[in-house]
Amino acid sequence: DGWESDGGVDGYQNPANAIIYELHVRDLTSESTWNGPEEYRGKFMGFTVEGTSYTNPISGVTVSTGLDHLKELGITHVHLLPTYDQDWNDERNFQFNWGYNPQNYNSPEGGYATDPYDGAVRVNEFKQMVQALHANGINVITDMVYNHTGPGSYFSFNRIVPDYMYRKNPDGTYSNGTGVGNGTASERYMFRKFMKDSMVYWATEYH
Repeated sequence: DGWESDGGVDGYQNPANAIIYELHVRDLTSESTWNGPEEYRGKFMGFTVEGTSYTNPISGVTVSTGLDHLKELGITHVHLLPTYDQDWNDERNFQFNWGYNPQNYNSPEGGYATDPYDGAVRVNEFKQMVQALHANGINVITDMVYNHTGPGSYFSFNRIVPDYMYRKNPDGTYSNGTGVGNGTASERYMFRKFMKDSMVYWATEYH
């Protein structure tokens, strides 16, 4: 509800005024001290929960947690580590990972959704996260890793146009300037267009 009228928070015309806080989706709510709904722990939906806090049993001091903590920090932007679909394990048994192993660039990661196997759920919950942050005066930045993919030879780019989307060495092996075994060829027209189209998609579809 209200998604069509949602948008980024205005008022930061000078980039020097931005206060950017980098954060992993799971880290906001992974600690037991978060005290939010268990089904939202480590998920996109954890960002939508307000009113959570933790009272230190020794000092008796109560501190805000989760979204309320972000608001108290006075930040203008949350910079989320990769939130797109990642290639590394079964999403049902999702383990901690930084997320720098892209699989499907234009889909939210299912491991952060309450039902990883229903695409509509991950889309809806990602949008609820963004909407909740915007409603509390916080803009959203997502970390997009276009300079390499998770796998190389069997990745979808190679299945569509073999040997075009990646840089190769003279001997035919993958160039490894990224340190992960492959590097995408951003100087080539179709991949450069893919990057631009993908960025526009996230900005327009997910705000």
